[in-house]
Amino acid sequence: MFSSRNKYGNKKIVSDGVSFDSILEKYCFDMLKRLSFEFEFQQKIVLVEKFLYNKQAIREIGMIVDFVVKHKEKIIYIDTKGFATAESKMKYKMLKNKIKEESNTVVIWLHSKKEVNSFLINLKEEENVINQQSNITW
Repeated sequence: MFSSRNKYGNKKIVSDGVSFDSILEKYCFDMLKRLSFEFEFQQKIVLVEKFLYNKQAIREIGMIVDFVVKHKEKIIYIDTKGFATAESKMKYKMLKNKIKEESNTVVIWLHSKKEVNSFLINLKEEENVINQQSNITW
């Protein structure tokens, strides 16, 4: 396992060939796997497409979401950040604006291992209750 610090004090980690931006991100990754959730890791999302302005090319505005979890019929965008910059807050507002018409989407920001545990375990328990109910035969 290799680690280094970035400008925000996060400890970058490489474990089993996977690069994580923080210890919290690795923790969430491990919990998602342990609880058998279907998810994508570090998915790039384009918030504003590239465009021309007065013949000048303007680059797209994008962000990388830590996790996109597919749970039942919902898509849950999860980011793990202990510290939010002004830029990250703005991009999350832009993401929420982009998906506001999609009733099956949720954006979650988890700040600690305790929040990761609470959110994912509650989500899994909800799934288990539904699975138990669907297995009942009359």
